[in-house]
Amino acid sequence: MPEANEKPKLAVLLETLEGLKKEYGKRKKEFDTQNVLPNNEQPLIDDGWEFDTKLKRRVRYKKRKPIDERLENRCWSLLYSMGFPVMNEGRSFQIRYKQKGVGDASKQIDVFAKDDETVVVAECKASEVPRRRSLQKDIGEFSNLKGKLAASIKDYFGEGFKPKIIWLFVTENIEWSKPDRDRAEDANIKIITEREFRYINELTSHLKHAAKYQFLAEYIGKNQEIPGLSNVIVPATTGRLYGRIFYSFVTTPRQLLKISFVNHRALNDPLGAPTYQRLIKKQRLNKIKNFIDDGGYFPTNLLINFKTSVIFDLIKADKNTGTQYGLLHLPSKFKSVWIIDGQHRLYGYSHAEEAHLDDNIIVIAFQNLPSEEEASLFVTINKEQQSVSSGLLEDLEGELKWGSDVPSERIGAIGARVVQLLNTDLGQPLYGRFTVPGIRATETACITVKELKDGLRQPGLTGTATHKRKVYTPGPLSGINDKETLDRTCDVLNAYFGIIKDANTQRWNAGRSGFICSNPGIRGHLRLLAELIKDMEAKTAQSAVDLSVSDLIEQIQPKLAPVIEYIHNTDNQTFLKDFKVTPGSGGAPEYYYSLCLIVNEKFPDFEPIGYSDWLMAESEENTTAADKRVKAIVDMVQGYIFHIFREKYGEDITQYWEMGVIEKDIMRSAYDKFIDDPAESRLVIEAYLGVTELKKIVEKKVNWKLFRDVFNIETVDSKGHAKHLKWMDTLNEIRRIPAHSYKRKYKPEDFIFLETIETELTENLEDAGYIAEN
Repeated sequence: MPEANEKPKLAVLLETLEGLKKEYGKRKKEFDTQNVLPNNEQPLIDDGWEFDTKLKRRVRYKKRKPIDERLENRCWSLLYSMGFPVMNEGRSFQIRYKQKGVGDASKQIDVFAKDDETVVVAECKASEVPRRRSLQKDIGEFSNLKGKLAASIKDYFGEGFKPKIIWLFVTENIEWSKPDRDRAEDANIKIITEREFRYINELTSHLKHAAKYQFLAEYIGKNQEIPGLSNVIVPATTGRLYGRIFYSFVTTPRQLLKISFVNHRALNDPLGAPTYQRLIKKQRLNKIKNFIDDGGYFPTNLLINFKTSVIFDLIKADKNTGTQYGLLHLPSKFKSVWIIDGQHRLYGYSHAEEAHLDDNIIVIAFQNLPSEEEASLFVTINKEQQSVSSGLLEDLEGELKWGSDVPSERIGAIGARVVQLLNTDLGQPLYGRFTVPGIRATETACITVKELKDGLRQPGLTGTATHKRKVYTPGPLSGINDKETLDRTCDVLNAYFGIIKDANTQRWNAGRSGFICSNPGIRGHLRLLAELIKDMEAKTAQSAVDLSVSDLIEQIQPKLAPVIEYIHNTDNQTFLKDFKVTPGSGGAPEYYYSLCLIVNEKFPDFEPIGYSDWLMAESEENTTAADKRVKAIVDMVQGYIFHIFREKYGEDITQYWEMGVIEKDIMRSAYDKFIDDPAESRLVIEAYLGVTELKKIVEKKVNWKLFRDVFNIETVDSKGHAKHLKWMDTLNEIRRIPAHSYKRKYKPEDFIFLETIETELTENLEDAGYIAEN
């Protein structure tokens, strides 16, 4: 600490909880505010201030803080939420350092945080809109001052303080170049972009102060010793399980938390791939905290992996089982223990009362288990418990199945990795647009891994599984190996969707509500891309795999142009009408064929397989005719049944209903519907019977001989049946379309079916001497 009257080397620092809370209160506000007397606000308005609220005597105006200040505040608040007890005050924090031959100089630091063992020094760089920016000068200056700043920090806090210092560059909307990333890595400067920030922020909101251990493990590094955590020794047993070394021991959460790391999918640390864990859930942590605070304990073990070799002092060995008893020296380095299973139980202790950090917990540990086996073990354990989400398993395929000899797995792995790269490629159209397992989807981050994987797989863009699914056949986006396929696919998709985005940036950026950058939109456009490539190959006799990315895009652009023009020029109301598709599996095909329609209007020779059938189904004339046929068939069936009943049992409704319909439930159901209708609009009671009920009446043994000649209509799916009434089941399914057209539309085969049934039924009725009423 500085002597009295000596200018401090670090100023101004906050070292009390009260001071930190006050500073946090200022920094968490996104807007600056000013209160002015009425009629005095024009200078504020001219300077970009907006009306906020009317007070008793004054008017409050607000102005959003500049992007650089907002980023600094978010970074500061994040470290505060992790529990760092010493941090900088305000935006003018300075570190003075010795400048050879000149005397003291100073460096302004955006964010400074310290605890007993570590220091964080952060430089924040931001832009209002995404853009490329060279950081070479900033990195160079920061790098050159690291030694001098470190000396000042250690001098300020005393000779005994030998911290691990994390040098950070935190950026927003800055596209890092590879040379700048390399410079930062060479200078041991860590980088946090929006993606990492979002993950760390989400993790901190769940773990609170315990998130600091994850943060330090990630940004200090796995080989760094943790001061104050050396020589932790616990009794243990060791042996081999399926050829792998394991240890069984009891320790405490306090000892384990600092050295542990959970490899989450949202961070996807390339050095730790494959990553496999779901992000920790706050609600589950709170339940575990309450359980622990109420005296609960866990009789089951945590499953971990020592990422480094450990020392085991042998005391006794059991030759029969191969088990040894002794003392285990726990690692004392960050990121040396990875949690395979039990993350919520461990981190639940960080929320519980302080005393519970010294509770005993049971641990099973493997040593140097390969990451692939970690992930496989995690999936095996949790899949059996049915607790792994399908989204996480889809996401994991990129690591667990990469290089697989099974073609379908190979294609799926390529698709999963395409998602990971597109989602993290700053400045590209699909950056940050995919959902991440464990983090809530947003209006813009809404595309699922499965949708893009299926969008690549189904049209065979990255290859297909042929010869009874045993042979991998390359697709138009394939390269000479899987790595080249991955890179080429990403380049093509970035170029293709970049054109679509540029056609209407506002609509693209709207995400789900814009109906382009959404699940149906991405699937529809991927299928269109595949069809445009196929069309180009057929018309030009070129092979897509032989074309460069730029040549491929250039070749398909003429027929893509009508779609781009439509996206650019069409108003939102018309676009919504044409492309707001129903959720579910039918949405993407509907979206795709709507795109094909736009292309076909300009290029009539563009007619992909299935397009003419879809066009037929979309025809208003065909739909109206089908609606009429459905009603006519139902009326003929119902009319003939009760015509026969009246002939056989007389005109008394009670008599022919009881003798013909027979089943009380059917009679009761029809009568209830009859009564529920307003008296002035009631129909004859038999009109309230559905097709399923009419079929039950017809197939009654006592009735079948009356109706066999008319209703016994053989169809493909009724062959081999004594009673050919399957057509009535199909009719019942189709009958729902006019009433629920928002759920499903007619298919081409529905039109054929209705025409066939109406024709045969009419002929059968005429042969029976019955003329249906119009």
